[in-house]
Parts: sequence; structure tokens; C-alpha cells
Amino acid sequence: MASLRLILVLCLSALANATPQKTIFEPYGNDGDTVIFEPRGTHGSHRGSHGSHKRHHGSHMRHHVEPKANHGAPKVSPVGSPNGPNASPKEKQARPFFVFGDSLVDNGNNNFLITGARADMPPYGIDSSDHSPTGRFSNGLNIPDVISEYIGSEPVLPYLSPELAGQKLLIGANFASAGVGILNDTGFQFVNVLKMPLQLEYFKDYQQRLSLAIGEEESKQHVNRALVLISLGGNDFVNNYFLFPGSAMSQLHSLSDYVTYLIAEYRKILDTLYKLGARRVIVMGTGPLGCAPAERMQHSLTGDCATDLQAAAALFEPQLEQMVQDLNAKYHAHVFVAANTKLMHHDMITDPKAFGFVTSNTACCGQGPFNGMPGLCSLTSNLCPNRDEYVFWDAFHPTERACRIIVQQIMNGTQEYMKPMNLSVIMAVDSNIFPLAIIFTILAFTPILRVVSENNSPPDPNVENTRPAFFVFGDSLVDNGNNNYLATTARADSPPYGIDYPDHRPTGRFSNGLNLPDAIGEHIGADPVLPFLDPALTGQNLLNGANFASAGIGILNDTGIQFVNVIRMPYQLRDFEIYRGRLTDLIGTDKTKKLIDNALFLITCGGNDFVNNYFLIPNSIRSIQYKIPEYVPFIISEYQKILMRFYELGARKVLVTGTGPLGCVPASLARHSVKGECAADLQEAAELFNPQLVNMVASLNEKIGSKIFITVETNLMNLNFITNPKAFAVLKKRKGDEFHSSPLDS
Repeated sequence: MASLRLILVLCLSALANATPQKTIFEPYGNDGDTVIFEPRGTHGSHRGSHGSHKRHHGSHMRHHVEPKANHGAPKVSPVGSPNGPNASPKEKQARPFFVFGDSLVDNGNNNFLITGARADMPPYGIDSSDHSPTGRFSNGLNIPDVISEYIGSEPVLPYLSPELAGQKLLIGANFASAGVGILNDTGFQFVNVLKMPLQLEYFKDYQQRLSLAIGEEESKQHVNRALVLISLGGNDFVNNYFLFPGSAMSQLHSLSDYVTYLIAEYRKILDTLYKLGARRVIVMGTGPLGCAPAERMQHSLTGDCATDLQAAAALFEPQLEQMVQDLNAKYHAHVFVAANTKLMHHDMITDPKAFGFVTSNTACCGQGPFNGMPGLCSLTSNLCPNRDEYVFWDAFHPTERACRIIVQQIMNGTQEYMKPMNLSVIMAVDSNIFPLAIIFTILAFTPILRVVSENNSPPDPNVENTRPAFFVFGDSLVDNGNNNYLATTARADSPPYGIDYPDHRPTGRFSNGLNLPDAIGEHIGADPVLPFLDPALTGQNLLNGANFASAGIGILNDTGIQFVNVIRMPYQLRDFEIYRGRLTDLIGTDKTKKLIDNALFLITCGGNDFVNNYFLIPNSIRSIQYKIPEYVPFIISEYQKILMRFYELGARKVLVTGTGPLGCVPASLARHSVKGECAADLQEAAELFNPQLVNMVASLNEKIGSKIFITVETNLMNLNFITNPKAFAVLKKRKGDEFHSSPLDS
């Protein structure tokens, strides 16, 4: 989408240049007994639904040689479905998926070729559903299979499979072939593989077949909306430059020159993919080449990672990222996403026990030192009894469990792993569920959210409840349905709220679709949290956390009195204590304390204390009591009391957002501005409030002796977005309801 032109800039800055958070200051109520009744809206999970594919008929046969293995994906994963926030999300129609590259992603094309690079004999596939080899260089599933699970797609078939016909064409295709590289002379020893020019030619052939089935225009759109994965580069070092001492390429090029040459050739391949219609391409790096068991055995006397191959990977990865950035600039869109698979592997290799592995230097299946002797895993090889304890399946390739952890980083990794954005963000952007403003905000939040992943255990697909719980407090910017249960005017449970939600119904969120907590929850790998007042917040749902926010409230208890019945901050904190008691009954005191210690807290307060209190009417009570420079320190001191109460209740990671540019929301423009410029008095208030909030948080952290609280400069995030909307592909900066972000035209 052209509207994402500046995302890369946002991602590469420490706190991105501009990421609009919703400037919302909501309806409010007063103290008193809470009145509860049934909501009109639905506030459930934001997962989409999976629709059926269009049906068509066609046939296709390619038979280089008869394969010995079944090339279909195992029907049931031995490890289970992904644990990430998008575990098997279904779009209205599952997204097409195309795969190119080498043995890391080949799922059976080489079964149809006369080549030494085949994985169609046992014990390959030992953990597949029928325990038979499939052509994948794995004990079970590989990286494309797990990505298919996450995006809600069926596993794609190898392009050479005779089964790739009819409706199966709509799912996509896998063109990858073990042994290939960026260069055509890479992997020559395997004799007959699908080198990249042939893979790209087959992609053209696929599109012609699809056009015959569904029409040329629909075929073009189908390819444009597809996800593409490409994995290349490793073989150009392992099976070319370093294949043997004095190789032809090592005679022609120094290592640094060779890497530059490879990157230039890789760019040509990616350019061709773009010309063939690819618009979302995940480009995988090489992985830590020198740490594969085969390389430890061949190039290291002590069993350490081979230094020459590690040096090659260290040169290749940053140049690949830069090349991807340059290509995106050329096409004025974020077509290509660099996946730092070297770093993803490195985490598991350097600290395998943190991920639940026993070893990362020895392969599960193989022979010789580290089970790294050249050649494929076979029935005569050593075979480990528990594949989930090993990072490497054979001398070069990861186990299914390692693949799942890699895909979790592809889905949810920070910019250190995925540039300019991870696949969860891509899915959100392309589905139009999130307003674009929220997506930009999450990109800016990414460096901050690292605090969660750094302080929690690494993701383990086999262990339940390793994801952080998420607790939300505050006003309408973050309320996801509590006010549906209250007799208040501060409710968003009627259309057109929720118009872009998966079921197009209002949920209680003051949004066209999802809101900021939804996006943050996706980003940190947390399940969607329910409103505290939701009757469904029981049992296992308690483990995800809860949303206590209520539209209309402020830091002060007299803020938002016109909304009659809302959950003010003292009552939100009281509800959190009630929640904690329920959780203790469910899992015990110690586990409850641990869950809350590791949880992420988000609080949004302050905007209403200006919009719906001080500036609500001329000569309001607060404006008579205080001048703005005096009112701001007063509410900052009250905010500090709230944050201290969070700490006393066990919160240890708290994101504290500022007010946003109060004078620039449509309601303020209508009430306080003659010419449509931002209201000066409200802007002055925001500019006084946010720096004092930052200082208060710093003082609070110093007092506690730990960085518990993290401030988020939402005023600056919104201002960048508001002052230059076209840079973010927003057609109108003042469109929407009075206070909240609008859906953006695409």
C-alpha cells in the first residue's frame, strides 16, 4: 500500500518519527453505584473468519520422476498450533502464499527430480502425521508450513506436484528446491535442482494457469494480495564459496567482494518477483552458517562455530537489510521485509536451554562428531528419541520446534528481527482491521515493548501461558467494552462504531475496528483481553489479563461528571484487586504474583481532565480554582498517586501515555477554532502536561529504584501525524468522530 511509505522511517528511529495514537478523550460519568445491564455490542476476540475459496477446475501434471515420498503437509502438527497472537487467524478468504528458495523451505519439489538433494526417505518426516517422509528437510513441518498455520491457509503444495490443480491453485504454490542459491553455479554438485531462473519461470507458468481458471484480472489481484517467502544465500557460501579450499569463487573474489556481488544478484531476483506481481515479500537471511553441526565438524577443532562462515553471515545480513530498504524506497512501498534469521537462530544456539532445548551444537539425526558428517540423515544414522530437545534436525536444518520459534519471531518480532515490520503488523495493515493510525503507533511503541520480551521467558510453543498477561486502565482511548454494561452516555455500542471489525458490529471500542490495546496485545503475543465487566472473564480467560478502562474518566474524580456512570480510577484499581482475588482462587497465590510481576500494564489518562473538565465550559470550577500552569502540576501530583498504587498492587512494567495534541481533535477544532487551526489553549495544556509527566515518571522510578514506569510521548506521535497527514497516506486529518481516529481510505 502506498499509504505505508513512511513506515520504514518510523521503524528505524528509536521512537519513530510519527506514529499517531488515537487522540481520544471520552465520555465520562460520576461516582456512585455501578449500574450494569446487557450490552448491545460485542466485545469479543478480534480474530477474523475464514471463508471458502472460489471454486474452479483445471488440471496439471508434471512428472520428472516419481517421488518416493508423500509431499503433502502433515494434517496434524505434533507440537500443536502456534501460540502467537495470530495462531491460525482466518481471513475472509485465506491469503495466497508463494514460497521460493532452498532446502529450508522446500516441501517436496526435489522429490520429482533426479538429484542428490532429496529428503524423501526415512527418518525424514518421522513426526509428520503419518510418520513418513514428505520431501521437507525436517522431522515434521518446516517454516512455510508454520506460516501457513498462522495466516489461516492450507499448506501449499510443491509446484511439481500433480495435485496442484483446480481449487488448490488458489492456495498458492511452493517453488523452492533444495540445493539452490542466489547464483546459478551454486549447488552444481546436486546435478538437477530448480535454480532461481527456473523457479521464477514456473511462477509465470502458475499465473498463466491461474488466469485460465479465474480470469486474467482476478489472477493479477490474487498474486498482488499474496504473501511471498524467499530463502536464499546460505548455499552460496556453504555449497559454493566455502565448498572446498580454493573454490572458483574464492579465487575470483575476496569474501567482502563476494558478499557485495551476491547482494547485487539477489536484488535482481527480488526485482523480478516485483515485476511478476509480488507485493508482500518476506526475505530471509542466511542464518548462523558457521554454527550448523556440519560446519562445526568440518571447520572447527573445538566444536565452536566456524569463524569464516560466521564472518560471511555477519557481512551478508546487514547488506541484505540495506538492499531491502533501498528496494522499498525505489518502489515507494514496503514490498519487501527483511527477516533476520541469523539473529533468530543465534538466540536459540547461544542459549538453547532458555528455549527448552537440550543442545544446539549436535544434530538430532546424523553421524560423526556433532552428528554433522556430510550427507543426509538416513536409517543408519544416530537418531535422538526426542526431536523437541534439539535445535538442529540434521547437519544443516532446524527441527520443527525450532522452526516454530523462528516463525513466532517472523510473526511478532521487534524491528531487530523484522524490518520494517513483522508479519502480524502486515496482516493487520492489509486486512484494514486496524486503523492505520494505530499501526503507526505500534511501530513507534516497538522499542518500548521490548521491555516485555526482555524480561519474560523466551517463547516456547510447547509451554502454555508463557505469553505475558496484559492489563489496561484508563479512558475511551483504551476501553474495549466495559461501558457497554453501564447506564452511561459514554458508550460505543451502536453503529457505525465497529464498522471495520471482522463482523462489522460495534464492540464498545471507540474505533472503527480495533484499538490501541488490541494492537499492543498482538505485538507482545498476548491473547485479546476481555473487559472486566464481561461475564466471560472467568477460568482460563483470567490468565490473559483484563481491561478495566472506562470511557469518560480522568485522573480526577470530578472529570467527566456529565457522563453520570463510569468507572473512575479508584474503582478501576478496586476492580483489579477483585480480579487478583479471582485469579488467586484459580491458580494460587504464588502463580498469581508471578503472572502479575511479568505482565504488561497500559494506562491512558489526562486528556479528559482538560477537555471534559478544565475547558468543558467557560469559567469551569477548575478554571476558577487554577490557572493552567498551576492546574497541570496538580493533576500530575494526582497521577503520581495513581501510579504508586499500581506499584503497590504488583505492577512492574507500566506504559504511561501522555495526552496527545488536545487542541487538534475535531471536537476541539469545532469548539475553539475559527479557521480550523488547532486550539491554542488546549495545545498549551498538552505542551505543559507531557514534559511534567515525563519528569514525574523519572522521579518515581528513581524513588522506587527500578524502571517500572515508561512514558510514551503520544503528543509528539499524534502531532507528526496531524501536521503532515499525506506523508502517512491519510486523506483528511480531521475526519472521524469528535475525539477518535477514523478509518483511513486505502
